Amino acid sequence: MTALKVVSSKFASEIDQELMGSKVGFTLQQLMELAGFSVAQTIQREYPLEQNKNKNEVLIIVGPGNNGGDGLVCARHLKLFGYNPIVYYPIRSKRTPFYGQLVNQLEFFQVPILTEEQSTKWVDYLKPEKTLCIVDAIFGFSFKPPIREPFGSIVAEMHKVEDKIPIVAVDIPTGWDVDEGPVAEPHTTPRVLVSLTVPKPCSKFIKPERTAHYVGGRFIPNHFAEKYGFEPFPYQGTDQVLKL
Repeated sequence: MTALKVVSSKFASEIDQELMGSKVGFTLQQLMELAGFSVAQTIQREYPLEQNKNKNEVLIIVGPGNNGGDGLVCARHLKLFGYNPIVYYPIRSKRTPFYGQLVNQLEFFQVPILTEEQSTKWVDYLKPEKTLCIVDAIFGFSFKPPIREPFGSIVAEMHKVEDKIPIVAVDIPTGWDVDEGPVAEPHTTPRVLVSLTVPKPCSKFIKPERTAHYVGGRFIPNHFAEKYGFEPFPYQGTDQVLKL
């Protein structure tokens, strides 16, 4: 593959606005469903159950925004794939009923959802012998430091175990600026990064020998990718993700 093409936060925002504008007509729910499914498929590729028969738990740490919504969708698909997802959702978004619907769906699928009142229980899943991986779905490309509580303490705990339990970051690792990379201390250093739609500049700060990089969110046609200056990704067959 040729040199990796990335788009800035400005262009990433413009892409989302156009996709959800009146001319194209995607809804946030549609894009979030495809994004969350892509993250779940990435986990299945990197940590297949047939190679991890002794543990199938995935801890998904969810923030209050769209990145968190992707994590909620990911949890539902992981449950269907045969994993045992546990969601830690300390601050629930009240901006739109859709997030509540995602929670209802997880309850329907009997996925445990830990709240801020259960802040001491979630650390029980920070054990390598118990948890297959951690999904970092806390903040997206609108993040600006410092990391506010309770997420500062959460990231500090994640940082302690990131060499023992692989972290899968959704689009932007927590504590990273979309353009400038790691800007907050502590921050997460993922073992897997799932860039949604197209990689952002922060992806250039990952080290290939440590972090596997996937692109997902397969919902744009070739001409649209070319309009924003990047080549379409050669997804295979019906795959929703591509390892870069």
